[in-house]
Amino acid sequence: MSADDRDNTRQLFKAYTAKSPQEVTDCYDSWAEDYETHMSNVGYLHPAMVAGLMMRHVPAGSGPILDAGAGTGIMAQILVALGYPDVVGFDGSERMLTAAADKEVYTELRQMYLGQPLDYPDDHFGSAVSAGVFTQGHAPLVGLNELVRVVRPGGYVIFSIARAYLDGPFQAKREALENQGLWHLVDVSEYYNSTPLDEETLTAQAYAFKVN
Repeated sequence: MSADDRDNTRQLFKAYTAKSPQEVTDCYDSWAEDYETHMSNVGYLHPAMVAGLMMRHVPAGSGPILDAGAGTGIMAQILVALGYPDVVGFDGSERMLTAAADKEVYTELRQMYLGQPLDYPDDHFGSAVSAGVFTQGHAPLVGLNELVRVVRPGGYVIFSIARAYLDGPFQAKREALENQGLWHLVDVSEYYNSTPLDEETLTAQAYAFKVN
């Protein structure tokens, strides 16, 4: 394993084992400068998978779109290039947000945490996306409630689910929101390895739900 590969693995391990939002923030603040290089080296697929489902279900030009857990702005960069120009983002890491702002692809960026109340009104967004955020050590599944709240009826919540959440917890959360009449499933990807160039297989799926 090369030194770069060891850096990739060490940073991913720190992120996945974080115990609090502040630990996650500290991890990504320290990682921000090298994040995109590291993730490129492991073939990071979450943004592409989420963008693929967006193109299936959300017409180009639709907006505003909320990028929940924007990171360095990879997701918005893809969406804007595909014809979704109105993207609003938030993230917990100030340094990741600085990198995202440098791309000049967001109409607005704010520091907030997915899993806590979001400072947006009800039914504000046309759709919401979240790539690589609902995973071990990151955003709790209760964050989905807030995404459903801020997306208007008829809009979509499109996101990736990975690691321990796929082993039961997500199914329970999905069914709870369905039983409350808040959303319904419209599409789901096959299982995929979110870091196919890394030694460790990180199994994930991408989902698209329509808000009722």
